[in-house]
Amino acid sequence: MNALLTILFAMASILNSTIDSAKAVTEYFLPYQKAWIEDESRLSIWEKSFRVGATWADGFKNVRKRLHYPNRDYLFATRDYPSALEYMENCKKFCEIYNVTRSILSHGEETVKVPMLNDEGKDTGFTEEIKIGIIKFDNGSRIIAFSANPNAMLVYGGDVGLDEFPRHQRAELLYQVAQARVTWGYDLSMWGSHFGNDTLFYRVAQLARKGQGGWKHFFTTIEDAVAEGLVELINATRGTNYTREGFIEDCKKRAIDEATYQEAYMCNPKGGTAAIVPWSRIELCMGDYSAERLHLEANQIVELFGEFSPMTANAREIRIAKYLESIFPKLFTTPGRHSLGYDVAASGEGDLASVYVDENKNDIASLQGLLTYRTDDWHFHKSAMKTFMRRVAGLSAAGDETGLGRQICWELAQLFPGQFEGVNFARSKHDMGFALMNQLATAEKCWPREWQDVGADYFALRKVHDGKNWRFSEGTNNYNAASHCDIAWSGGLATKAAKAARCIGEFSTVDTGRGAQASEAILSRRDREVIG
Repeated sequence: MNALLTILFAMASILNSTIDSAKAVTEYFLPYQKAWIEDESRLSIWEKSFRVGATWADGFKNVRKRLHYPNRDYLFATRDYPSALEYMENCKKFCEIYNVTRSILSHGEETVKVPMLNDEGKDTGFTEEIKIGIIKFDNGSRIIAFSANPNAMLVYGGDVGLDEFPRHQRAELLYQVAQARVTWGYDLSMWGSHFGNDTLFYRVAQLARKGQGGWKHFFTTIEDAVAEGLVELINATRGTNYTREGFIEDCKKRAIDEATYQEAYMCNPKGGTAAIVPWSRIELCMGDYSAERLHLEANQIVELFGEFSPMTANAREIRIAKYLESIFPKLFTTPGRHSLGYDVAASGEGDLASVYVDENKNDIASLQGLLTYRTDDWHFHKSAMKTFMRRVAGLSAAGDETGLGRQICWELAQLFPGQFEGVNFARSKHDMGFALMNQLATAEKCWPREWQDVGADYFALRKVHDGKNWRFSEGTNNYNAASHCDIAWSGGLATKAAKAARCIGEFSTVDTGRGAQASEAILSRRDREVIG
């Protein structure tokens, strides 16, 4: 949208329009956006396709509304704090475009203390500090933007907007808090793209479609948006040359299958599934401790270690090992019982490969090391895994041997017999999902609190009972779009490895005092034979 904002600056200076004029809306917004901007309903819901400019239009609407109405706040809740700040930046730019910055007294970020609620919405007696983005206008009105934390709104009242509401982790509690903020005659709106048919958003949308519950209903599919000029707007702002038909076809190709296209772009949600455990259980698994982590993209692997060549394979493996030792010094030197899960993926831009290492102590599995990467460089895959297998103490490991993982898991099982197990993921998925569900429900699986995307990955695991067994599938990680529950399933593999080790009666041990000697040693004869 930055390119479009630049065009708006230029157009506004030529036309000298004001933010209150009809031209300000008609000239710069598409008809479906205009309908949202001009609506004054007390309750409104917008079922929409991905990327049709709903949140952007809402920013304009609420800058204008704050200027119209003194002492009337707007409370904007979105999925994470960076998204909240992006919304505030767009609001500020609208003020600049329409030359109303003189009405802004201040803008920026603030930290406030708010009460903490439990899952039933009751005050726990504790408080927490929350960051907010805020714009204060000279008429006493404010725009305040929060992350999805329901506690953040508790000390405010005013109009409320719930951005991408279907994807909020604690939607029920967030709505409970939000609806109370509008008690004194304020407005409540929500919008988003569907995420299954078991969400609160879906239930409200069904009421609105029937004209029930007092909700004003808005509905915009990607095909509706294209019919009203979205493609032409994209071409003008991005310099592309899409045709309307070609743009729709591109959306369908990216969706991969019809069900995904229908949910993401046509407002027809997929069949119902539930999160593996409630978000409140996920939060209990977040610990106040630090751990070691690394993510590498394909180009970074080449920059660090060079392209693979059979002539320099041994030296390259040593460089990889040394680098990993510098990133994971605590993990590689701490004694104890550990389990490793290896979710295999070989792509420069697709799914993540994930190496997930738990420390197992007193029935609690705490994540101590996480390596994720995207590459089809199998030499890096093997070198990284061999480093972890050799350097982590008391290690038992399991990897996904289906599909692309078959060869590398076989090789690792030959190199580390009794320590590494290849797992048929399709046959073991039910057992691993059920084990994770139990661990997460009882907070026996932990990770650092600051690694929110790990929690989101577990929360994205979906479950449905078919009458006999639980079936598990993968949803969207709102904090890490690259992971399609790859991190979560590597955690499941680590759990399986730990269980296998307990059945045997012991975890394998390694000498963590070997230091750099382990990485610099010439590959053993057996290693050469397996690697080829």
